[in-house]
Amino acid sequence: MNPETVKRIETYLKRTLNPGITLAARPRVNDSVEVTLGGEHLGLVYLIEDEGETSYQLEMTILQEDLEG
Repeated sequence: MNPETVKRIETYLKRTLNPGITLAARPRVNDSVEVTLGGEHLGLVYLIEDEGETSYQLEMTILQEDLEG
């Protein structure tokens, strides 16, 4: 993803989810960026291009150990 698109997605996520969210490019990967909050990895945002349309998918994994305590 280009830096302008990443910034637009980050602004959207900050506005809708949490102002502390940041996005960072992943080495050697162009179709996704890492989502972090307070230095903790939250998930990935993927670029989806299908039938001439572009969308972005936020994937977040929640570990069982994160639910405890």
